[in-house]
Amino acid sequence: MKKKLISVILSIALVGTLLTGCGGQSQGSSAGTSGTEDTASDAADQDETAEDAGSEEAGEVTASGDNSYTMFMRNTYVGWIRELNWYDVAEEKTGIHVEYVEGPDEFADVYAEVDQRIISNTLPDAVMTKLAQTNVYGPQGAFVDMAPYIEKYAPNLQKYLDDNADYKALVSDENGAIYGLVKESPIFQDFLGYRVDHLEKANIDADSIQNVEDFTEAMRTLKEFYGKDNPNYYPLTGRECAIRFAAWFECLSTVSAEESHGIYTSHFKDYSFDIMNENAYTMVETMKTWYDEGMIQPQFAEGTFTEGDWESDMINGNGTFFYDYYNRAEWFMENGGPDADPDYQMGVLGNFKDASGNIILGAGTCKYNEECVTAINANCDEDKIKTILTFIDFFYSQEGIDLANYGVEGESYEVAADGSKEFIVDYAAEEAKPEGEKKWSFLSDRFTVCKPVDNKAFFQWNADLIADACAKYMTEDCVRTGINLSYTAEESEELSNLIATVFDAEIAGIVSFVTGNTELTPESWKAFQDEMNAMGLSRIEEIQVEAYNNTYGG
Repeated sequence: MKKKLISVILSIALVGTLLTGCGGQSQGSSAGTSGTEDTASDAADQDETAEDAGSEEAGEVTASGDNSYTMFMRNTYVGWIRELNWYDVAEEKTGIHVEYVEGPDEFADVYAEVDQRIISNTLPDAVMTKLAQTNVYGPQGAFVDMAPYIEKYAPNLQKYLDDNADYKALVSDENGAIYGLVKESPIFQDFLGYRVDHLEKANIDADSIQNVEDFTEAMRTLKEFYGKDNPNYYPLTGRECAIRFAAWFECLSTVSAEESHGIYTSHFKDYSFDIMNENAYTMVETMKTWYDEGMIQPQFAEGTFTEGDWESDMINGNGTFFYDYYNRAEWFMENGGPDADPDYQMGVLGNFKDASGNIILGAGTCKYNEECVTAINANCDEDKIKTILTFIDFFYSQEGIDLANYGVEGESYEVAADGSKEFIVDYAAEEAKPEGEKKWSFLSDRFTVCKPVDNKAFFQWNADLIADACAKYMTEDCVRTGINLSYTAEESEELSNLIATVFDAEIAGIVSFVTGNTELTPESWKAFQDEMNAMGLSRIEEIQVEAYNNTYGG
């Protein structure tokens, strides 16, 4: 690898890292059980590894011994890993130790440091990166092509690749090279959380809310009941962007081998919508009704209500409904709700139904998180590559899968008579342990090591309120799984420029309609659609179809 060559492609890579098919979004950042989307405080137990690594010359950032390796990773993840009982067991069983080099906490800073380490030739043995970076840097010689070594040293991982064509297509380039292994993630959607006690006091039957029309009528009742004495009360509240209800109106962005509608890239779940879908007009019209009648928090509708504002409103009784990260209802129960009101009780409503009574699919996450990718330094010799892949391969064996998703039989789980696994450690007690203290935790939305995810275990490992809701609503009948797309460096560059302009313009336009700053008529809506297409929306959709076919071969 030549530093000069890497420097030349750095500008391309920096643009490329802005976009992946399914990057982690910043959502539910205060939620106690969220993982990659959680802003948990920095890990205690900081050692000197990270401080020393930045100043080391090429080749000096290495672990001692034949059965160890170094890995650069976001510092919060390192703290979480150090607390995991099951991770310690994995190191004992494999005889392999991972020495972590701690990077920054902010994702963008982590990937920027990967860029800089490549230029300075100071990469540790392995690194947390993004698929966009491996796609650029791998062919240039910075990362190992793992494909032949996986076949040679990682039989369980090889079987996973063979059995999961979508994963293999995502991580392999046109020549079959694999420069990065992508983290598998749980499949989940956002939930419509609500104050159970609010509905009961207003004499509203939660089970009667089956569709958007029922929801709107329930909010009218709540507004009349609670708003008459509280001018700060709005039935529906939330944080930041309010254009997150497209699933309810069946106008989500989509992509397939034949066509694409709306900005799917980076918005497959949060803020996914297709303004060309006829139902999008109905969505905006309905949201305008909510706004005009005081049913939606106005700053939320305008996009200026912060996460802290929203949390305060929900805790203090100024809101009843929200549509957000799956475990938020429990978060409010654990973070001040019952202290503010002894009657405080959160619940979760199921998916709405369409006019025919069919369940409407919610926008779900992607199975693979392209912002959590493991790559191997091309300077590693074959023995080190074997060590790294042997450790990862363990987690693709049945023993490793059970360990990472349930722990150790008799210590964290037991097997029931029907063969199912049940946790015997208490979720709340384990997750409440202080930072740095060892615990059993199975939050698979967090990045620890590339491994398969057991969705049932992940959903079961929650407080009863969320575990019950997940059992009902995190099913194929309720969730649309996101689709990963791979882009070339050129496509990434073009998309980043287009989306940065078009998406913000779409949001601004919709908000203007909702708040009444722009009159909503069929004519004004058509003019808005035409303006977005002229700005680049139609080109974005074209690139997404190309990426789909390039990723999955049509």
